Amino acid sequence: MTEGKLSDGFRRHVARAGEDEVITALVRTTPLEPGRETLRRLRAMTEGERLATARAELLCLVTERYGHGEAFRKNLRDELRERQARVLAAAPEAYGLWLADAVAVSGTPAELADLARHEDVLRVEANPVFRIPEFAQTPIEHAPGPVDGSAWGVAGVGAPEAWGGFGRGDGVLVGHLDTGVDDTHPALAGKVAAFQEFDALGAQVVSTPHDSDAHGTHTAGTIAGRTARGVNIGVAPGTRLASALVLPGGSGTFAQIVAGMQWAVDEGAHVLGLSVAAPGYHPIWNLPVLNAVLGGVAVVAAIGTGGQGDSAGPGNDPLAIGVGATDPGGLAAAFSGGGLLSPAWFGHRIRYGKPDLSAPGARIVSAVPGGGLAAVTGTSPAAAHTVGAVALLQSGMPALKGDPFATRAILLGTARRCGEAGKDQRFGFGRLDAYAAARQAAAFR
Repeated sequence: MTEGKLSDGFRRHVARAGEDEVITALVRTTPLEPGRETLRRLRAMTEGERLATARAELLCLVTERYGHGEAFRKNLRDELRERQARVLAAAPEAYGLWLADAVAVSGTPAELADLARHEDVLRVEANPVFRIPEFAQTPIEHAPGPVDGSAWGVAGVGAPEAWGGFGRGDGVLVGHLDTGVDDTHPALAGKVAAFQEFDALGAQVVSTPHDSDAHGTHTAGTIAGRTARGVNIGVAPGTRLASALVLPGGSGTFAQIVAGMQWAVDEGAHVLGLSVAAPGYHPIWNLPVLNAVLGGVAVVAAIGTGGQGDSAGPGNDPLAIGVGATDPGGLAAAFSGGGLLSPAWFGHRIRYGKPDLSAPGARIVSAVPGGGLAAVTGTSPAAAHTVGAVALLQSGMPALKGDPFATRAILLGTARRCGEAGKDQRFGFGRLDAYAAARQAAAFR
């Protein structure tokens, strides 16, 4: 009976571990079965997006209401804490992941095998490791020059025009899930409203704001940075960050990342920017992304750097806003992922395309630890531009806070069309246009 509860992934992990080595795993206590009506409506939304060929067909989704916001999150947390209490008490060490309906546990292989005998344990799974997307750093002198005082990507998405009449991201909190952040950088001073580091189990680590790599500071600068060396580097310079260090040195476990996501949600984040792009489709992301968006928080993630025909999770999850990369000429970057997917989503086959839209991702100048600047190429910078655009959009129309579905519809519906009518596998619905999105949101007031 116990053997049947151990997933193949967990068995492989145990086979590689020493007898006395402490490892981490995920414990499920219930089948993953969200409400059928909710799933039906969300499947219809995804299918509708795939078939949309006109802007109006996307913008009509702005009036739809799917989630329950803060009340949903509270009820979910309370229900799962009660349901998981006995497993939490029985585990050698454990941390509750309410966003993923799981318990992260650690112990020796023998201790975790013993835990699997617990009557409340349905399944024991591996706690997989995920990494930041591949990226390249180029000499800053090789990056395109500023456009009217702004980095080319910031200017390219129309952020400066949005600042003039629709806000600069003020009043919006961004959940920044990355390698950390250097909050002493002049462009980011005062931007970090909260900081928390997490270990492989998902437990909080006592530390002060810092970047374990350089990736997190770069994405933070593109999202919220001020002027640096006379150049505007951030899309939403008025927004603030709840920065979670969940990818120390560039990689972290699923439990680590989800713990950071739920911490940022509890801090009041309106949008989550996930700097994770694991090649392929990973159903393990389905539940945390679903619960985040039903809880009123938009989820933005890079689509990965595998090129056409390939995509990465969680950016290829149906409900995540998956972002591809464009170059300074407006073309889809060769490395940028995308493709058609037809996975089983909570037991139901669903067909859709990724990315959802594209944004500047080649030779993007932003902050790096120590007060400097660097030019980086990848889909992470593209996702960071999109996170900043969400902040601008919700700053200009505060009613969109807590409504990731309307936010998504406006963002996709106002993208500048490229390639095929509707959604294609290179640009999604087109190139990000923060100014057009802000203007469209104002029209819905």
